[in-house]
Amino acid sequence: MQLQGKTVFITGGGGGIGEGLALAFAGKGAKIVLADVNLHEAENVAARLPAGAETMVVALDVTSLESWAQAKAQAEARFGAVEVLCNNAGISSGFKPLVDMAPAEFERLMAINVTGVYNGILSFAREMGARGHGHIVNTSSMNGLSPFGSFAAYSASKFAVLGLSDSLRQELAPLGVGVSTLFPGLTRSRMAEGDLGKVEAADPARAAAIRANMMEPVWLGRAVVRAVEANAPYIITHPDYKGSVEARFEEILAAFGEPAQPGYKTGAKATAQG
Repeated sequence: MQLQGKTVFITGGGGGIGEGLALAFAGKGAKIVLADVNLHEAENVAARLPAGAETMVVALDVTSLESWAQAKAQAEARFGAVEVLCNNAGISSGFKPLVDMAPAEFERLMAINVTGVYNGILSFAREMGARGHGHIVNTSSMNGLSPFGSFAAYSASKFAVLGLSDSLRQELAPLGVGVSTLFPGLTRSRMAEGDLGKVEAADPARAAAIRANMMEPVWLGRAVVRAVEANAPYIITHPDYKGSVEARFEEILAAFGEPAQPGYKTGAKATAQG
């Protein structure tokens, strides 16, 4: 997809990866819609974009379809049809065992990280398909490929985003609409800093080392731009996680052996062999 003059709608546009996306797409001459539940933060990001960038800010609660409808109407009234949707808004569960997470906290995380993505797709994908072009970028996480203890709820939400995105890509490809999934690792953002604050209280030296290794969001944004231009399915920005992902996939592949039922054949093979 050629991005000059296209309208890009970015949720979670009030900082972090959302700001990196805005900077990168603006650098390609796209028109930017920064959508965030915190309008003040989105306005601050808009003020930091390059001079001359066509930008607008809209309030958005991703858990509310009514809020989506209002934000979409505002964006289209100003810039016309949205060509690229970046479902980037998300929250962290913090470092805690799953059994210590309150039900209301779990429900809120899923409402933002998973249902929020669905709501964005529901708001824009059908019209993209009708036009025969468009692109959707859904932000998962490296925790959506390689989970770890004390982050179970967050990992579950990001695995859900991956499964949803892979299926959606198959559904929308015949209509000319692309879908990409972003898997960020450690990136400078308010969410990362919030999680890091809990580490810092117990181990300041470790927190400082982690902070020093945070990637700047604009580099993730540039990787996303390249993926949208090329219609790439996956966006990996932190290759140092490859070993843990490989180890997990190897365990999964190793579990494939003989069928649980002796002599069992899949429906396709049974039909082919009579």
